[in-house]
Amino acid sequence: MSEHLTEVDQLDLARTLFGDAKSGIEDSPDLVRLLDLATAAMEFEQLFGDNFSASSAFGAAVSVMRSQQQLEPWLYGGVAHVGWVAFHLSHTSGSSLQGVGRFDDMIMEWVADFPEDRDIDLPAGLLGLGVYALVHPDPAIRERITTQILQVIRKRAEEADGLYVRLTASPARVNRRPHAIGQRDLGVAHGAAGLISYLASASMSGLRCAGEAAQLLAATLKWFLRQRSPLNGTIYPHSVESRYEPSRSAWCYGDPGISLALLVAAEATGSASVAAAAREAAAAALARPADRARVVDTCLCHGTAGLAWFGRRAAEAWELPEARTYGARWAARVAQERRQGPLHYVGFEGTRRDTSFLEGDLGVALALAYHATGRPPLWEERLLTTRIRALGDL
Repeated sequence: MSEHLTEVDQLDLARTLFGDAKSGIEDSPDLVRLLDLATAAMEFEQLFGDNFSASSAFGAAVSVMRSQQQLEPWLYGGVAHVGWVAFHLSHTSGSSLQGVGRFDDMIMEWVADFPEDRDIDLPAGLLGLGVYALVHPDPAIRERITTQILQVIRKRAEEADGLYVRLTASPARVNRRPHAIGQRDLGVAHGAAGLISYLASASMSGLRCAGEAAQLLAATLKWFLRQRSPLNGTIYPHSVESRYEPSRSAWCYGDPGISLALLVAAEATGSASVAAAAREAAAAALARPADRARVVDTCLCHGTAGLAWFGRRAAEAWELPEARTYGARWAARVAQERRQGPLHYVGFEGTRRDTSFLEGDLGVALALAYHATGRPPLWEERLLTTRIRALGDL
């Protein structure tokens, strides 16, 4: 992989990928893609100072949402996603925030009767609703929803020298990954590392329930750190049940995402041992040869762009000199792939075009923009890789 991709080159490529995504979304708009487009446009407006039509994309998303018969609550593709974008658009533009009260009511109702077949996870589960709550500009709503979420976590968690949760029999998992039902997942997207990062932010929130979050964090960290299982250059496996198979290098699973989640926990606890664990996982990820990283496409979630983003984050967080080179190599691979035409991504049904944030063009564009500039992005909240802070109190 070439290491010679300038900052200007990366930003030009980010713009190209944004254009690729925008064309695809305008041809076939849906709620998730329009919200992802609004997020990317908002970030690019802050970065470049140009008008990328964030408000227009968000308005189109709201129009699609109003036409839907049934709304889900989730942070990825649901009303929490709409609310999160609305909060940040209002905050960055200085405009008034209206119409989120019904979102609050829906989310509180959902959390109060949280379904048994839904996970304590980020994309379509409880932790995503937790992100919505912690960002919420109304402190009363923050307190109420966060308290409810902590109660669900306490109820769902199992104890074995610490606390952990299992993956449930969700409809999607029954169809696609029935072997994963009941697993003790360790990743950020669906497992214990994501839970740890969320609890760390909740414990630093200043809410009355922050003490409960800190207790849950300590117990979950105690269990998690015992799952360290070095194997072929990796530190943490995909799950407890797969501890004899090296995990991929990615945000969703593996040492890159886990190191950043543990970094948030280290900030919350002030623990030198947690900080050391975070650094160890990051160093292992950086040292892993590219041909063993198990990367199959360019996406942010589990692909090349995610590792370019991670390289820059690791360089900012730790004194690891190899991090800059690591990120540059993966960024150069993105450029190499795009020179062959619009990017394609690997899904359950084969290779396809994707414009989304997690698994498509918009996430790649945002990762490259961050790698080029180092400007802290808003979207890291939605990855649980940074401390979640409330936007200005109402």
